[in-house]
Amino acid sequence: SCAPRAPPGLRGAVSHPRALLSPVLARSFVVVSPAVLYHPGPATLWVHLADLQGPVQVHVQLQGGSRTAPTSLLRRDVLEPHLHLNVTFPAPAPAQGREEIVELHVSIQGDSLNVSESKKVMLRALQPGILIQTDKAVYKPGQEVKFRVVSLNKDLTPSNQKVRAGLGRGEDPMGNRIAQWQDLTPRQGIVDLSLLLASEPALGTYTISVEGKRHSFSVEEYVLPKFEVTIVLPDVLRAKDKQFPVKICGRYTYGKPVQGKVQAGLCLRWGRWYHSRKSCTQVTGQTEKNGCFSTEVSQAAFNKTSPRARKELEVEALLVEDGTGLEMKSTKSRQVLPEMITATFENPDGVYKPGLPYTGTIRLKGTDGSGLPQRQVLLFIQNQGEEKTQSFLTDSSGRASFQLDASDWSGTVFLRAQASGPAEGQEKDSGVTQDFAFLSVMPYASQSRSFVHIRDPDGELPCGRPHLLRVESIFGKEALGSELKNLDLVFMIMAKGTITSIFRKEVSAEPGKRISLSLELPIGLELAPMAKILVYVVLPNGEMVADNTELYVAKCFPNQVKMAFSEARALPGAELKLQLGAAPGSLCAVRAVDRSVLLLKPEAELNAEAVYKALPEFGYPHSIQDEPTCGFYWRNSKMETYSPGTAHRWDEDIPPAACGSCPTSAFSQGMALKLFTNAKTREKCQPRVIMFGMSGPEESMIQLRGERPPKVLAEPNPAVLAIEDWEEPPAASPQPPRMYFPETWLWDLIPVGEGGSAEVTVTVPDAITEWEAGMFCTAPQGLGLSPAVTLTAFQPFFVELALPYAVVRHETFTLRATVFNYLRQCLRVQVMLAESEELEVSPGAGDTYSGCVCADEAKTFQWGVRATSLGEVNITVSTEALSSTEPCGNELPLVPAQGRVDTVIKPLLVQPGGILVEKAHSSLLCQEGAEEVSLEIPANILESSQRAHVTVMGDILGNALQNLDSLLAMPYGCGEQNMVRFAPNIYIQQYLEKTGQLLPDIRAKAQGFLQSGYQRELLYKHDDGSYSAFGKEDREGNTWLTAFVLKSFGQARAYVAIEERHITDALRWLRQQQRDGGCFRSVGKLFNNALQGGVSDELSLSAYVTAAMLELGLPAEEPPVSSALSCLQASPTDNPYTQALLAYVFGLAGLREQQQAQLQRLAQ
Repeated sequence: SCAPRAPPGLRGAVSHPRALLSPVLARSFVVVSPAVLYHPGPATLWVHLADLQGPVQVHVQLQGGSRTAPTSLLRRDVLEPHLHLNVTFPAPAPAQGREEIVELHVSIQGDSLNVSESKKVMLRALQPGILIQTDKAVYKPGQEVKFRVVSLNKDLTPSNQKVRAGLGRGEDPMGNRIAQWQDLTPRQGIVDLSLLLASEPALGTYTISVEGKRHSFSVEEYVLPKFEVTIVLPDVLRAKDKQFPVKICGRYTYGKPVQGKVQAGLCLRWGRWYHSRKSCTQVTGQTEKNGCFSTEVSQAAFNKTSPRARKELEVEALLVEDGTGLEMKSTKSRQVLPEMITATFENPDGVYKPGLPYTGTIRLKGTDGSGLPQRQVLLFIQNQGEEKTQSFLTDSSGRASFQLDASDWSGTVFLRAQASGPAEGQEKDSGVTQDFAFLSVMPYASQSRSFVHIRDPDGELPCGRPHLLRVESIFGKEALGSELKNLDLVFMIMAKGTITSIFRKEVSAEPGKRISLSLELPIGLELAPMAKILVYVVLPNGEMVADNTELYVAKCFPNQVKMAFSEARALPGAELKLQLGAAPGSLCAVRAVDRSVLLLKPEAELNAEAVYKALPEFGYPHSIQDEPTCGFYWRNSKMETYSPGTAHRWDEDIPPAACGSCPTSAFSQGMALKLFTNAKTREKCQPRVIMFGMSGPEESMIQLRGERPPKVLAEPNPAVLAIEDWEEPPAASPQPPRMYFPETWLWDLIPVGEGGSAEVTVTVPDAITEWEAGMFCTAPQGLGLSPAVTLTAFQPFFVELALPYAVVRHETFTLRATVFNYLRQCLRVQVMLAESEELEVSPGAGDTYSGCVCADEAKTFQWGVRATSLGEVNITVSTEALSSTEPCGNELPLVPAQGRVDTVIKPLLVQPGGILVEKAHSSLLCQEGAEEVSLEIPANILESSQRAHVTVMGDILGNALQNLDSLLAMPYGCGEQNMVRFAPNIYIQQYLEKTGQLLPDIRAKAQGFLQSGYQRELLYKHDDGSYSAFGKEDREGNTWLTAFVLKSFGQARAYVAIEERHITDALRWLRQQQRDGGCFRSVGKLFNNALQGGVSDELSLSAYVTAAMLELGLPAEEPPVSSALSCLQASPTDNPYTQALLAYVFGLAGLREQQQAQLQRLAQ
């Protein structure tokens, strides 16, 4: 289809009147294609022809790779002089595996144009994004691990492609795998799985692996925490403050304050990380009724510290609950900062375009990081030895926007920003340090001084709201001539690896006059989380001018999901309604866990960030990049391709003036596009320049100080989680005992039907706690996440047990039960521990099991208990509010109408004592083998403590191959050392790829190492094609090393671009070393004999060279290969290494009989 003048929803306004004169353009063509075509899915091809003098035939096709016949994408006879055409076609699948490199061939034949050009593109099978969610992050032995796998396409729609899952012990699930699931078909993109842990599993980390994605959890012996400790410090600690407040609070999971003793250590640390010192002090106290302990700490309490050193306050607090002695810790830190005003450039542009204004924003921040309003900012502009100063006033957020005339700028321009004086009505700042902002700006290159510029948007763009895109341009007389010209600005938007839209805007251009254009750009889900917008124009002189920028879009979802409980608070055991809402036909996954579990070990939340991070990645592989990198080294790790505020970079995306004009702007590697054109897009690059910026205060080397748009984060409030005064419910039947205490309450898949809503009745568990619930839903239109909701299960009068994880049989332990009263009046209570055959109870001397518990107070009772049987033993404790005329203090005790009695039944694990003795028997079973094992039990075992378990491991190499990716290494050293480090990067990638563990970050790391090693090895190449340890410094090349290079380069072609010439050169030289009998002579010096496998005879060398040739794909009938095989067959050997090498060579050549003969000799 032809590109529209402007798409629906795109409205533009141009500041110039329309021209009356039509331009006469030089005939030109522009063909643009994505560098990677993702299957399945559509791909878009753009064809732009201008001012043809006669008919032409356009033919675009994919060819090469494993294809027997080319795939035609476009064949068209063009009769008109102009053509704007975008062609959408289904991206072909790679012939083998997940990737295939093919040639995109463009042919334009006719009297006007005669073009035939090819470039490499990649066909890539797009794999679904995988999310793994467990119900918890930590489990006890014997618990059930519940987990879900969510499979998503790149547009967040569910994928029902089959998946495989494995669960193993340790960080690497390929090691000790204990469970696996094959060919799982998702239900609307969701797979729900579970695994029951053994009663005595190995403790530690376990990993779930699904199609290369991993998620870890731990198995531990733990007791859930009942409360959390929070430390409240000022948002900023100033060095000049003589003292500062510290508040330490304890809160039960249901929101009530904790009474207990506080111990806190405060340490002031200063110095550098490699040589830091600290001074500490201690504070102690008791929490008040609100559960908090507050104090003021003097900075003088710390020993003398360096006044100029960077300081940080570290606080570690311990809260010990009264009555039970249960402990919880918390830590927090704050930097101690001097009074400082910091100036920064926000969203800085690293280049300027003469003739177009240079715009930016300066922000002033105080010590606490907040903006300083109504402050004067000075901006110093230094260029060509001259310095100019402009002043601006900050707004309410501390920001000041500026626009500078760049028409007279030349070369590098240095900008410096700083605050000027105090705010109006304030005294002059005393003891305040200024931190300046520095920025170096380079000119953009254009022979004709023609430029187009897209203004970078401010911050993240919301979905569903159009964005006003501002574009400015200026065109020189050399490009336009002296008359008005009508020019077509062509815009492309690229997101998630595809060109999502193309549109044109016609402008009237007058030489040297600036044009301002505004376009209303719809922002939808298809652009999230980041899109790139590109604009180009082909000028009458044949020059192409282009620009691009990045649009950061909010991480939005196509499915609007919500969930709510019918009440925010409920009694344990009560029935509630859970209301769900989502798109019609959604399948909703609900999860609700005890807040205590999250206090113990937070689970990675399934939020928008996690979902988008799991989606497939879209990049530009090194193996298909045509253009050499010819940009600037930018020595700042913050300047990343996809970081907000760095849209215009000083590397391959944008050509600074010192680099000629490199590949035209947006069409280079940053956009992952292939450009075919006869327009002038680049010159020969000048040598690269390493730019160093200016130094500022406390910075040894600053190129650029920029920052992302600020994010407002809600600071958690440690104040009391208010639970309103309890309303006394009407009288009812006696409350049943509380005995259902799950750590995970809800874990269900619930369809909402075509109505888009569902209501489910749920029963609140018996724990007095807060439940944290969340939900995600999948529908044909896509995924949606609900905001987290909470439900507090609470009753005003209850008893709580403090149980250890386990006790030892026949050993006495102290059982503690605490009675809490959150009613308005005092209660006289009685506590009872139920008798049991499995427990022996011995009340402590002087212990009483009744007493008064007044409003918002708690009382702890204890027993000496001895367990007599193994396994889980139920402990039953009940408390009752008694009717009594004996006052509690100054008031008569209350007897509640409901909830007068609370009974708790909880299990306690009883373990045998003694010394654990284990006897292991290992066997290796082949195929259908079987073995009978006799286990002998010692005579002096403790009663009922014997047990046995069996572990089966299907992969005997699993343990040895854990964390294999950590063996990836950067090659270095001489020609031999370099190759010794080069080759393992290939073998590791091959193994990880075959086992589904080759993650994108590991692939990128390995490819970087291979690229570096490849370039380095070429330094040791001789003119005749051979290689040696020190290259041309050696008299001649070495046969062993040349064969090793040939073999390694051939295998590395699957991962990085290897120039075919280097392979053919090495192959030709090796053929020259072949004797008449077919074997190869050993030439040159080899220092590392490990490359020879410990042997040095010519038979092993010949086998090695032959293997390299066969691995390259040379047929066994090829004369050099055939001759070498004949020599190998005629040369017997007793060396095991050479026999193994021969068996490998014969296998590659398809000589099965000879291969078996060698294997039999090895077996003997």
